[in-house]
Amino acid sequence: MPLVLNVPGVMRSPTGHSDRARAGKSSLISARPRRRFFHDFRRAVSWHRRKLAVVAAIAAVLTGISAAAPNGPPALRVVRATTELASGAVVVAQDIALSEVVEDALPRGAMVDQAAVIGRRVVGPVAEGQVLTSLHLLAGDASVASGHVVAPLRIADPDVATLLQPGSRIDVIAADPDGGAATVAATNVKVLTIPPPASDQSDRTATEGALILVEVDQKTATLLAQAAATTRISLVVH
Repeated sequence: MPLVLNVPGVMRSPTGHSDRARAGKSSLISARPRRRFFHDFRRAVSWHRRKLAVVAAIAAVLTGISAAAPNGPPALRVVRATTELASGAVVVAQDIALSEVVEDALPRGAMVDQAAVIGRRVVGPVAEGQVLTSLHLLAGDASVASGHVVAPLRIADPDVATLLQPGSRIDVIAADPDGGAATVAATNVKVLTIPPPASDQSDRTATEGALILVEVDQKTATLLAQAAATTRISLVVH
């Protein structure tokens, strides 16, 4: 017959196992899901850390490539025409805008200040999108009377242009290049400006004459254009 000891505070089962041992086993079983949860959680965090590390490494590589890439050619903000401008038109704010253009592609004398362009007249037709230069614009205070236009006039002798200045009055003489009679094409014509030739057109100016801009009415402008196409133009300065 088995001997059963009655120890205070400890109850023995008939098989000899205490309730305390059973409670400990139950606690161990209940702790296993918690340990598994924290294990899975740590694995998930570790996985996401690896993905974040990969993303960070890719970003660092891209940043390095961007930093190592050579810079583009230098550009400058210049004034462009946003619409087509007729010869003699007064430039208003809606006609122009600033645009970045590679410096190597810029024409000489490109305008960079919109305020310096607004209110001035163009000396010839300007295409939409064209970069405006100082050669496109009349002198600051040059003005054209109502009903008149700005007309280009190329004279045979470029040295005569050195005798002119804005405001000079001239008579335009059309001479037959084959030795025929000369005629007066226009009288008392106002000179607006004498555009300086571009550096790459100096030889052309010497052989083809000098360009001046004059103020005339529309009919006279047509007559001057016809004379320039068929005769040699010379001037008489008042």
